[in-house]
Amino acid sequence: MPKFVELLELKRELRDQLERKLTQRERNEALADSHSRREPRMCGLTVHPGRGCSLGCKYCYLEDMGIRGPPESYKLSGLQLVYAILSNPFFLPSEQGTMLAFGSITEPFSPGIRERTFEYLRAVSELLGNPTQISTKFYIGKEESRILGEIDPKLSVLVTIPCLSKAEVIEPYAPRPELRFQTIRNLRDESVHTSLFLRPIIPGVADLDGPKIIENAKSAGANGVVLGTLRVTPSILERLRGAGIHELEELLTSKNIKRGRQVPIDTSSIKSSLRRVALRAGLKVFPAACSANMDSHSLGCYACSFGPCFGELPPIDPEDIREGLMSLGIAADVYVKGERLILRVRGGVRREKVAKYLVRAFARRMVSTMRT
Repeated sequence: MPKFVELLELKRELRDQLERKLTQRERNEALADSHSRREPRMCGLTVHPGRGCSLGCKYCYLEDMGIRGPPESYKLSGLQLVYAILSNPFFLPSEQGTMLAFGSITEPFSPGIRERTFEYLRAVSELLGNPTQISTKFYIGKEESRILGEIDPKLSVLVTIPCLSKAEVIEPYAPRPELRFQTIRNLRDESVHTSLFLRPIIPGVADLDGPKIIENAKSAGANGVVLGTLRVTPSILERLRGAGIHELEELLTSKNIKRGRQVPIDTSSIKSSLRRVALRAGLKVFPAACSANMDSHSLGCYACSFGPCFGELPPIDPEDIREGLMSLGIAADVYVKGERLILRVRGGVRREKVAKYLVRAFARRMVSTMRT
């Protein structure tokens, strides 16, 4: 297993190689892009092959993010995307590095975007090798499933199916659930790690449809299931009311609903019930989307309160981490306390953030930081 300092050196080498392949204009475009500076989320660094979506799902948050209009393919080439990611100070390459998550602000397999998605997946797999996950509602045929398996044999795919009986109202332009179950079959026939993404859990819908969704996903060959929370804004709430979902009212009496602010709906009782259903069906229940990504790569992780996730954690050498951070100009003391790391970083907030994200990605452990 590579050391932390070795992965930082690999990052510099890969970036230098791409710098020689790209023109100055291409490099400038990549460096101006948000992939070169965006902070990772707990599920990893989000990768955008496009922007926008035309599926019209009532629970969608894109409108509240100011993303409207028809979906558009991202402009960066695959090499430019990788160069931008390697320029991101919070990113660490390789399977022992930062997780990558496709699909947060677009449907990656919609027409006009899917070719860019395949291009990005190839570039990421060939040049970086990071644990990669992609979520979709679209139908993926047998040939495309074969190609995905060839591009990245360890790829994690989440297939979103949150409803059955009201699918035409809640997800008016999305492929029917039957096609998405077929997507699971096609991917599993090619040995692609595929999980049911039962998200969001909508009260009055998931409690009725959830057991059948889980049963059908199991029959289709899903590896496991991720049970995801519904988050609402005023516009999402209004759309769901228009779709005949009124069970949210009593769950929102003490919530402060403001424009642009996503408020989670407490569906813990429904989640617990569906979790039991899934376990009885023989499915793994992943505590978060990134947990399915860890499982597909046979990696362990204890970087958040949802864990620990499957697999062994990598060994940690505090001196290796100190040396690696020093190579970035970050002076820090490193302490191991059980399965948690503590970093005492000398410098400003920026250095503290960079140290935390890089070390957490490498160590797969919770990291606490303080500045001195």
